[in-house]
Amino acid sequence: MSGFLDQAKEKVRETVATGKLKADEFQANRAQSDLFKQLGAAYYAEQRQGAPHDEVARLLGLLDAHAESHAKDGGTGSGPGPEGGEPPGPVGLA
Repeated sequence: MSGFLDQAKEKVRETVATGKLKADEFQANRAQSDLFKQLGAAYYAEQRQGAPHDEVARLLGLLDAHAESHAKDGGTGSGPGPEGGEPPGPVGLA
């Protein structure tokens, strides 16, 4: 009986660890998505409203730092999609 309980406890630990990894990954993806959204707004303001380039440069630095801190297996960091890699190009230009 105790062997069964030990196996059940171990399974629960594995499940909790997996859930934590998934939650951390979700939060990292959400943070990255937020940075991309801010970058798009800053770029638009720079190109169309004459805003200075400072905000675009700051956000690019934050995205680079985010990618470095979340790089997996020596990769370049996770992209917005489930497979990682480069972000998608502009809509309609594929």
